[in-house]
Amino acid sequence: MNYLVGIDIGKNKHFFCVMDKDTGELLVDPVSFSNNKEGFDFLINKLKPFSKNSILIGMEDTGHYHFALLKFLLSNAFTVALINPKTTGFTRKMQGGITKNDKLDTLTICDVLDTPERKKQYRITKINSFDFYEQNN
Repeated sequence: MNYLVGIDIGKNKHFFCVMDKDTGELLVDPVSFSNNKEGFDFLINKLKPFSKNSILIGMEDTGHYHFALLKFLLSNAFTVALINPKTTGFTRKMQGGITKNDKLDTLTICDVLDTPERKKQYRITKINSFDFYEQNN
């Protein structure tokens, strides 16, 4: 996976960013989109310049607010990793961050996806199916 997409989940809107995994360069600045079909289509259009096979999308497992987006992304053949919100909170604190906001959280989610200490993680490739894989260092 060459590109990391961090999505901060909200009730009515989500935020996302795209980061180059190798350089850490922010390719798409954090931007919001609605938690509906129009918003999901906006996200897909922003991801079109990147090959689906080169993208790993991360989002927090936030109860039920992420379900519609998760289903939409999986039905469009994206790979998604669900992250425990405590993990992103811990990562933010370890980086010295005390400020929590939606835009910054997208960056923290990308950092969690790319953390070398996370030797293994779960990713979802289709609904109700988890694949276990080793992250390349």
